[in-house]
Amino acid sequence: MANSIETKQRVIKSLFSMLFVAGVIGLALVTILTGDKQTVGVGLAGRPIDELWVLTCAALVFIMQAGFLCYEVGLARPIHATVVAIKNVVDWTISTVGFFTVGFAFMFGDSWSGIIGTDSFLLIGVSQQSVTVGGLTFFIFQLAFAGTAITLVSGSLVERTSMLAYSLIAIALAVFIYPIYGHWVWGGLLNTSNRPWLAELGFHDFAGGTVVHLLGAVVALMGILLVGPRIGRFNTDGTPNEMKGSNIPLALLGIIILWFGWWGFNGGSFLEFDGNVGRAVLVTNISAVAGLVGAGFTGYLYQKSYALNMKLVGGAIGGLVAITPGADVVTPVGAIVTGLLAGVIYSLGNDLLLRWGIDDALGVIPAHGFGAILGTLSLSVFAADGSFDRPVLQQLGIQALGVTVCIVWGVVTSFVFYGLIQMVIGLRMSPREEIVGFELESQVWPYGSRQTVQPSQPSTVPPSLVPQGASAQANGTHRGQP
Repeated sequence: MANSIETKQRVIKSLFSMLFVAGVIGLALVTILTGDKQTVGVGLAGRPIDELWVLTCAALVFIMQAGFLCYEVGLARPIHATVVAIKNVVDWTISTVGFFTVGFAFMFGDSWSGIIGTDSFLLIGVSQQSVTVGGLTFFIFQLAFAGTAITLVSGSLVERTSMLAYSLIAIALAVFIYPIYGHWVWGGLLNTSNRPWLAELGFHDFAGGTVVHLLGAVVALMGILLVGPRIGRFNTDGTPNEMKGSNIPLALLGIIILWFGWWGFNGGSFLEFDGNVGRAVLVTNISAVAGLVGAGFTGYLYQKSYALNMKLVGGAIGGLVAITPGADVVTPVGAIVTGLLAGVIYSLGNDLLLRWGIDDALGVIPAHGFGAILGTLSLSVFAADGSFDRPVLQQLGIQALGVTVCIVWGVVTSFVFYGLIQMVIGLRMSPREEIVGFELESQVWPYGSRQTVQPSQPSTVPPSLVPQGASAQANGTHRGQP
């Protein structure tokens, strides 16, 4: 068995080596033969103040990657902290390459029947397009959004998914899952002649409540269900064990960074710097505060303060997510109500998932999934007068359709990609790697030096690394076995 597994791994490694070399050569040929000769110095641009503002907001959204890293590393167990941090760096790498080469074209290229973009691969021709800002500035801003959607999957599957398997699902998100649904909603932002079908129906998602957060949460949920809980997360009677994070203050710092970056997330989505920006940032902050309060009171009064610390910060994230789809239309008072509801839903949803045996390590589903659904639907009710041309109930129905489409699309496509990955290389770490930790690098010198350092392999699993009440054996005798 061991020899067959090693043989399969060598074959896969050889295949990826050939694909890597072929990809580099192919890109070089494309650049030489068909590269866009007009992308340097002649790209169209909008007003300088708009260009500056959108680039600044893109930087703020990029900084959210640091927030996610701090948050995930802080809540991961020490043995997994390094790999979790590396995954967050890999997120940005994958999103940049995938979105640059294919994803952006599918999302914002010349539309085929309102379903998929058909040009602007490798950004060829994008410099000649312009909305309120230049096409390349627009790309940078949208790239930051794509990176955020991909990062959600990393957080939900922390401590149990292999690096290669996670990288492959991240590629699928960057080049296909995220851009296609994004085209249906935002496909007309760069090319105003496009008629994306959901947007044409009147579906409203200002800054990515469904496009970024709900879609990312759905893909994450499918991964959680297929991979299963972490070893030791649940006892045989279904009660959860606590998985103590490595550094809670670091996780809280991550929340503050995310909160700060969200001002650019929502404020920059106008793609120009005008009087609407301040209002959007205001309701964003109000909703986050209300989300924290809603989750805190719910956890303290009705849930016996169970996991109250993380429910407070999770409620804030839920409030930020919930206001995202309607930050341009929801009133300040509406933002308070939206945030409070998001906080309550997060607190209740977190416990409900545990009761169902779903191990969402960082609360991605209740914050980004449930919060996005709430915000996308409630903006119909809490929008300022005159925001929409149709009655509230009709707009609510359209919003519900957009949410449903997002969920169905995310479930179907991610199930297919997860299934393919499972068949080829598997999705999960080995039980031993999951319990004692996994390192990407080898301490063995690869060129046959006499001074080769052999890695130390613990003969037993340290009891301190196994949650109280969970088995220390890695032979699959408890819940969480892959």
